[in-house]
Amino acid sequence: MFERVRFRCGFVGPRSVRAVSGGVILGVALLVGGVWPACAVHLPAEHSTARSGAQKYWIFLEQRPSSSPSRSAQGMRPVANVYLRRLRTLGVRPLVHSRWFHAVSARLSPAMRRTVAQRPYVRRTQPVGTLSPLRRPGRAGDRSGVARAPLLPDPPRAFTPPRAFTPPRAPAVGALEGPLRRIRALPPLARGWNGRGIRIGFLDASFAGLRHPAFVSLRADGRLAALRSFPRRRQGGTHGLGVVSVAAGYDAGRLVGPAFGATVLGATTEYTQFERTVEEDHFVAGLEWLYRRGADVVNVSIGYTTFDKGQRSYAPEDLDGDTALTTRAVDRAAHLGMTIVVSAGNSGCDTPDACWYYVNTPADADSALTVGAVAPDSSLAPFSARGPTADGRRKPDVLVQGQGIPAASARGGYTRVSGTSFASPQVTAVVAQMLQVNPSLGPMAVRRLLRRTASHAQSPDTSRGWGIVNADAALRTAEWLARRTPPSRLQVARPYRSVRDSALIVPVSAPPHTAALRVEMRSPQGRRLYRATQPAHAGPNRLRVEASAVPPGRYRCVVVTDRGRRATRLVTLSP
Repeated sequence: MFERVRFRCGFVGPRSVRAVSGGVILGVALLVGGVWPACAVHLPAEHSTARSGAQKYWIFLEQRPSSSPSRSAQGMRPVANVYLRRLRTLGVRPLVHSRWFHAVSARLSPAMRRTVAQRPYVRRTQPVGTLSPLRRPGRAGDRSGVARAPLLPDPPRAFTPPRAFTPPRAPAVGALEGPLRRIRALPPLARGWNGRGIRIGFLDASFAGLRHPAFVSLRADGRLAALRSFPRRRQGGTHGLGVVSVAAGYDAGRLVGPAFGATVLGATTEYTQFERTVEEDHFVAGLEWLYRRGADVVNVSIGYTTFDKGQRSYAPEDLDGDTALTTRAVDRAAHLGMTIVVSAGNSGCDTPDACWYYVNTPADADSALTVGAVAPDSSLAPFSARGPTADGRRKPDVLVQGQGIPAASARGGYTRVSGTSFASPQVTAVVAQMLQVNPSLGPMAVRRLLRRTASHAQSPDTSRGWGIVNADAALRTAEWLARRTPPSRLQVARPYRSVRDSALIVPVSAPPHTAALRVEMRSPQGRRLYRATQPAHAGPNRLRVEASAVPPGRYRCVVVTDRGRRATRLVTLSP
């Protein structure tokens, strides 16, 4: 049915073992006339990696020579300049710097590698592509290196949100209605959960085309926080554009992503023309950059197995959760508090002997939330990669529809695409909603909650994981957990305009025993312009202020509990 060619945006044909977890373009334009390709097709070109016998290596350096206290435990300090200068004196040209691993990548000839390895400030050198496992402290048998959160308590059998939490209806999600209905993602949207206040990072190929109608509100609200490209050459294709639209696009009645209220950060780390090991370098640098920019959850719709001719590739036994540096970077990011959602890959087939079959790296990471794909009839999509990992763990973790997904096209319309690349952003959006409801959830708690509420939670396996996501159940449980452990004091987050009717929404986290909240809007001179009392409860609340009461301007928002506790927030509303 499909021609057997490689292309960056995720071909899933019979013989393709391309590591990128992108989508097959079905070429069906939605809501607009014509047929638009969702990405450019690139035939693989042969490139030599050798420069007089040089190959790429990671150079892991000794601890930084400074004893001054810093944020080194969080990987915030740069690579030590004194070591970089010594390497450059030897003729080494560092390509990518990693703060987390205190390492650089560079091309080294065999003689230069021996010279570098003998230096007292170098711990070891290892080839890019296949790395030995990182030995990390932890319990016997615990390979993750990730702090283990306590098990989640059992939620109540029935949970009904208070009346104040239920707006009249969900936004018109357009062509995404089918996939979102399959994972019960429409009820949370109807309750107003849209990822507002959460920062979503994307590691992907090109983000060209973000002036698409689906991103008008994203730009108008200033929620397109930052974009950065790590490859130097210009990238083509629309893979990143489509992925972001599935998670956070907003074009009412045509395409609405579950996290359309979130803030977006995008890091381009991939070459669209080739599959090279340098992309792993960019991956590590991009993930560290997203951490420094404050990303709460990161979507990874890319992965690695087989590289172009002349490049060092992986073997299935390398996908053990500890070998690939990208995998280890994902574990490090989760340890620092970022939830990493990774597409499983498009290497699925009938038998392991007929193709790659297994999940890619970094989908094999211990702490990754790995997402596979199902067809519109909820059967496992034939291209969706499977487990187990080389060390016997179940992967993927959860499933959502990944076949026939509507996504933004660079030409301004919408196309249908397929691949686990377009399954993972749906889960990323749900995670953003969960963090909006309950910011205290850590990466492991998020994953356990999604697993527990999925369709096959009682009988997980290595093909479907814990089953199809149930977003409504996950959000209700996250909300229940937030109320179960409310803050000790009244907290008011930054208010925002409702996309639906321009009313002002004031997010409030109330202390225990709260039954009602009074919200007031005052001018800078102290004159009261609006006052209303609304039913409330301990934990997260969303107070509504009528749009007519708050024209553009600067205000002081005052929230008072029924027990007299008070909190104030300054608000500036633009036209």
